[in-house]
Amino acid sequence: MRNLLKIIDNLKRKKIINKLYGFIKKYPFYIILGILLLIYTYQTFSVFYHINSYISDEVWYAPASYNIMTKIFHLDINQTVPFPSGKYLIDYFNLEHPPLAKYIIGIFIYFLGYNYWVWRIPSWILGDLIIILSFLITRKIVGNNIFGNIAGIITSVLIISDPNIWIMHGIAMLDIYISFFSLLSLYYLIKNDIIKSSISFGLAFSSKFPGVFLVFPLLYYIKGINISRIKRFFYVIILPLIVYLFLNIPLIIYLGFFSWFNQSFLNALKWSITTGHIVNATNQISLPWQWLLNIHPFYLGTYSGNNLYLNNFYASVNNYIMILWLILTPLIFILKDRKVNVSYLYPLSIYLGFFLIYMLGNDTLFTYYVTNFMPMVYVYIISSLFLLGLKYYKNLS
Repeated sequence: MRNLLKIIDNLKRKKIINKLYGFIKKYPFYIILGILLLIYTYQTFSVFYHINSYISDEVWYAPASYNIMTKIFHLDINQTVPFPSGKYLIDYFNLEHPPLAKYIIGIFIYFLGYNYWVWRIPSWILGDLIIILSFLITRKIVGNNIFGNIAGIITSVLIISDPNIWIMHGIAMLDIYISFFSLLSLYYLIKNDIIKSSISFGLAFSSKFPGVFLVFPLLYYIKGINISRIKRFFYVIILPLIVYLFLNIPLIIYLGFFSWFNQSFLNALKWSITTGHIVNATNQISLPWQWLLNIHPFYLGTYSGNNLYLNNFYASVNNYIMILWLILTPLIFILKDRKVNVSYLYPLSIYLGFFLIYMLGNDTLFTYYVTNFMPMVYVYIISSLFLLGLKYYKNLS
C-alpha cells in the first residue's frame, strides 16, 4: 500500500513538474520579466522603506495629499509623522500642480497612515508598471515573436538601470506619475484604442502640466485614422479636458469655481513659466540641452536608511541614451512605421515642451524632469533598432 501511495505521489509530482516545464516553455519571457520585477521591487523596498525622513519635495506633496484627504474629502487620518518644520503647510494643497498624484498618494495615506514609506508606495507600484508597459509596447511595435520579446526584455533592463527613473520611482514626487500615464497613453494608442489613450493623456496632464504637450503626437496618430474631424477634436481635446475637470471637481467644490480657476489653473500656468522656484540650489539648475551632457544633476539629499549605509541621491541623466535617441531620429523616415513614429514623438513632445517653458520665462529646470519622458525614449531606441535590423535581414534573405 505504501509503495502504491509513493507511485501515485511521484506521478503527481511529475505532472506538476511537467505543467511547470510547459509553462516555462510557453512563457519564458514573462518569467524573465517577473524575476526582473521581483529584484527591482526588493531593491526599491530595501533602499527607500527605511528612510524615515522627507526626501526632497516630499515636504510639499505628502502634506498636500494629507490636507486634501482631511480638509477636502473630510476623512479622519491619524497623523503619525509631523509636517516638515519651518514651513507653513496647515492649509497647503499644492495648487501649482494638478491634483491626481496627490489623490493617489492621499488614498494610501488614508488606508495606511501618514508615514514616510506609505506615501512612497504608489511610486514603487508605478515604477514596476512602467517596466511592464515598456516591455509590452516594445513587443507590440517589433512584433509578438521571439524578436519582439527579446526587444521588450532589453527595454525593461535598460529602464531598470536608468539612474533618473530609479530615484524618482522611489520617492513621492509627481514625475513618475506623468511618466506612467504618458506611457499608458502610448500603449493604448499603438493598440488603436483611442478612447483609453485619450483618457490616459488626460490623466498624464492631470498629474503634471507638461503632459499637455502629448496633444501633438496624439493628433498626429489620430489623423491617420479614418474618423471625422469632430471625433478627432473630441478625442484629442474634449475628452482629456473632461478627465482633467472631473478630477478637479473636489477642488472646485471646496474653493469655488472662480477661486479654483485662478489658483489651480491660471496661477498654476503662470507658476509653470515663472523662474525662481528655488533659492538655495541655483547650481543645480539644468536646462533641457544640458540634460544631454548630464550637467548639474539634481541633488535630492543624503539619507540614512537602515543605518548600514548612506544613500546619496542624484537625479542623473543617462545622457548617452538621450544623445542616441536624437541621433536615431532618421529611423522614423527610414522605417516609415506609424507606431515607431509615435513612440518617438511622444517623448520628443514633452522634451521640446520644456524648451518652450524655458523660452516663456522659466529657467529653473532640473534633470529629474527627464523622468517625465525617459521610459518612452528607451522604447523608441530598442524598437527602432530591432525593426531596422529585421528589415535589412529580410532584404538580405
